[in-house]
Amino acid sequence: MEKLRDVLPREFFQEYMDTPAAKLLDVVVVAKHDSRQRRWPGVHKNVFIWWELENGKAVGWNENPAIGWSFPVARIKQQEISEISSEKG
Repeated sequence: MEKLRDVLPREFFQEYMDTPAAKLLDVVVVAKHDSRQRRWPGVHKNVFIWWELENGKAVGWNENPAIGWSFPVARIKQQEISEISSEKG
């Protein structure tokens, strides 16, 4: 099974190891989402790709044109997990 460390861009490991997302590198990725199909559950507005993790959290790849990249972490609500699971099955 893929872990978060397997799907993040290589730049993450050079510049973002001091972020909350770095603490989740060994968590299993349940699904990868495109924000055009599945809305990012966090507050950041420039997340176009995000990963749903086995621990109920999500890590987004925020591509803010004004300040650059960031990798925010959000908690996925139980209802959203159910909706995602039903779409897969």
